[in-house]
Formats: sequence, C-alpha cells, structure tokens
Amino acid sequence: MSYKDRLSDIKRDVPASVTSQIVDIFAAAIAAGELGPDDKLPPTRELAEFAQVNHLTAARAYRRLAELGLVTARVGQGTFVRVGVQNGAGSGAERDNTDWQFYALPEQLETYGDRILAEMFRQAGRDDVIPLMVGYPANKLLPAEVLAKVTAATLEEHGSRVHQYTDIEGAAELREQIAGLHRAEGCEDSPDQIVVTTGAHQAMTLAARAILRAGDTVACESPTFPGSIEALRKTGSSVLPVPVDEGGLDIDALEILLRRRDIRLLTLQPRLHNPTGRDLAPERRERLCELALRYGFFIVEDEAYGPLRFEGEAPAPLRAMLPSHVVCVSSLSKTVSPGMRTGWVAASGPVLDRIVHEKRNDDMHSATLTQLVAARFLAEGHYGPQIERATAYYRERCDALIAAVERHLEPVVSFVRPLGGGHVWLTFRDALDERDLYDEAVRQGVTFLPGGAMMAERPRATHVRLSFGYLDPDELAEGVRRLAVAVRAVRPRPRREALPIT
Repeated sequence: MSYKDRLSDIKRDVPASVTSQIVDIFAAAIAAGELGPDDKLPPTRELAEFAQVNHLTAARAYRRLAELGLVTARVGQGTFVRVGVQNGAGSGAERDNTDWQFYALPEQLETYGDRILAEMFRQAGRDDVIPLMVGYPANKLLPAEVLAKVTAATLEEHGSRVHQYTDIEGAAELREQIAGLHRAEGCEDSPDQIVVTTGAHQAMTLAARAILRAGDTVACESPTFPGSIEALRKTGSSVLPVPVDEGGLDIDALEILLRRRDIRLLTLQPRLHNPTGRDLAPERRERLCELALRYGFFIVEDEAYGPLRFEGEAPAPLRAMLPSHVVCVSSLSKTVSPGMRTGWVAASGPVLDRIVHEKRNDDMHSATLTQLVAARFLAEGHYGPQIERATAYYRERCDALIAAVERHLEPVVSFVRPLGGGHVWLTFRDALDERDLYDEAVRQGVTFLPGGAMMAERPRATHVRLSFGYLDPDELAEGVRRLAVAVRAVRPRPRREALPIT
C-alpha cells in the first residue's frame, strides 16, 4: 500500500492525533525508500484532499516533519525530502552511518572560546609540546595521599550514603565548611547561603542563568577567563567589555558604560585576576560598590585563584562589602583537586532561590562522595597546609617563568608582575597575527593561550597568557625560549590587522 493510500485511510477513532498519523506515514515512506532523497511531497492542499483534513492540519504535519529533520521547505517550490535522512535506515554500514544527524540536529555555533578551551585540554596530554596554555595544577601538587586516606575514612563512616542522592544545595557538612572559609575572610555567609556546584564554571553558569535572560546586557572584564564569557553569551545576553589595567577593572570606563547602557550583571575577579594576577585597587572597590547600589546591577565575583597569593595583603572579598549585590563563585580546583569538581556559589535573597532552581534543572546535585570527601578534608584541617604548599609551588614557577620572559621576550613584550594566581599576561609591543603566532609556536613545540580568547571584543593589540602551575621550572624556561623562536619567525603586522583566530 502506497503512502497516498495510507493517507486516505486515516483513523479518527484512535488515541493518536490526525497530525501525528500523517507524520508517521510520511516518516515510514521516507525510511522505506518510497520517498527518496530530494523527492517532492504533495502540496499541502493536495495532502489535505488525500487525508480528508483541513489545510492547516496538513501544514502542521509538514512543519512537524521539518522539525524532525526529515523534510525541508523551499520558498516558492514546495516541500522536499532532505538529502541524507535515509542514511542509517538499512543494515550493516548504512545503519552505522551517522551523517544524517547533520540534517536532524539544530545548528551549533562554536565560538572562539569553545575551541580554545577544547584545545587547552587536548594539549595537556601531548608529549611533543610544552603546554604553556594549560592553566590547571600539576599532578605533583595535588594532595593525593591525604585525599586517599580521607576518602577511605569517608567511605567507612558514611557507607551507602555516598551512593545516594543528597540535597540540591549540597551536603550539609560541606556547606558548613565552605561557610567557615567565607567567614574567615570577613563574609557573614551561613551554610544556607551556599550552593555546592560541579566546579566553579558550573557556579558561574548557574548564576548567569539565574540572573540573565536573552537580550539582557552584561559587562565583563577584558581580558578574563574564557569560560566566563561563554557562560554569559550562552544566556543570549549582549556581552560588553570593560578594560583591565594594573589596578584591576577600569571603574571610570565602567561608569561611562553604565550611563549609556542598562547593565544587569558585571562579572569580575577582584582578587588575583586571571590572567593578570592583579587585585582590584582599594579605591576602585569602593566606587564599584557605590555604582552597584546606584544603578542596581549584580556583581558575580570569581574567587577561583583568590587563595594563591605571593605578594601583598589580601583584600576582603567584595561579597563582604556588599552581600546584597555580590554573588561569589569559587572552587577547590586550583588548590586541592580539579578532578573532584568541587565548586560553590554564595548568594543572598531571591537570586539564591533562582540559583537553586537552575541547579535542580542542571544535574539535581553534585556527586555525594566527592562532597563528603571535600567536607572531611576541610574539617580535618588539611586545607591550610595545602594552601601554603600550593602558594610556594606557584610562586617558584612564577619566578621561573618571569625570568625566562625577561631573558627571551622582554624587548618585544610588556607585562606586570602578578601578585598571585597562575598566569602571566603578555602584551606585544608590535602587533602580530594570533593565528600565525600560534601555528608557528606549535611547530616549535610550545602552546600558549591566545589573548583574543580572553576578550569579549576584537583586540587591537596582540596578547598571550602563559600559565605556570602545570609545568616544572626547566620546562617553563624551555617553553618561553621556543615561544621566542616563534615570535622571531612571525612578521609584525599593523595593529588594525592583528586579529584573533577565527
């Protein structure tokens, strides 16, 4: 029986709707090859006659077929079977062919930041390059033996609890310990104001989704962590950059922006900023809080690198100054264990409820076992010694990297020494093409994080981020030497042509 005969035999006394029956008939005809690639379907009025339905029902059926990726409409020509939709409908090799998915899946726009983050993780596993782009800690820094003992004790104490669901906001023991860390820094956070997340990136994503809607305008530091830019953009918001200098976020530039645009949210790293390693200057902190009160916007404070200070006295978190406006995100990834994926967000008021709602929709809760392990690690007093160890480790490698930059690159770059964190931010005195420089660096056996990936706007100068937490001092020195060779091989270009990788 042909599909047209089946269309004339639509049932009205069955649970399936008339529209769904029409869709199923066409889908079966396409799968069986009765309707082949690029075959034209009957016009909607003709379909309405076949199926004895009204024209709107026929149009609705074709629209549903298009949503399923089976057909495509061509203006002025009609509706046609998509080329490739039958791949995988047969047996053997055809059944394993996934090319049809390109037609069925919605379009995905991969951003520059997406590609750079994927590249960072890929490069960490290579033996033939020195990955100066990798921004997470080396294995030797992680307290593996301590965590093994803490994990064993956790399993013995909690038994089957570690395999069960826990609170959406996080295990009570861990929230209590995190609140204690915040109180030690001057914040008045209670455990009820903490939501445990799967890393700081999820914390940033949840906060952005809780606050923003498509079409909103947000501001962020430039440069900043690429994941922050991606989290903001994926809400459908317009992301506007605010420049950063030696004193942190340029508050004058932010105030000009606030006079011109309605900003709902600002993201920044006021302590040991990634990538510059600098703090927001004290006078700027005061003005930022005044502006938040005056203009009524949220501040998302990223504290991922906050504990890793080499120089100077640590200022209090912004959340300690203005908890009604500041949402704080942080994690143990840069200090204790990236693999545990232990992050959190602290907030007050209705925004906290919305963050919990987003967490519930995202993954219900973070892993119970790692939460309880992290709670015991903190409760037993291991965190303080680990921070001291990590700080000394990062400081030694920072010194090694800067010495190498001064030796091999100082004539062609400028930088400000970081106060802590895990990175050095270089600006080239003469603009270079990022793509050319990166490709040549890989040929020389070294990688870096291109500055364009850390900026919401197209940069007018050439910047690179070099990270020092993953490598040993001799590797850092050799990596910078190789980068210098790459720089000499790439011809400087006019500033207006110094475009990022696209």
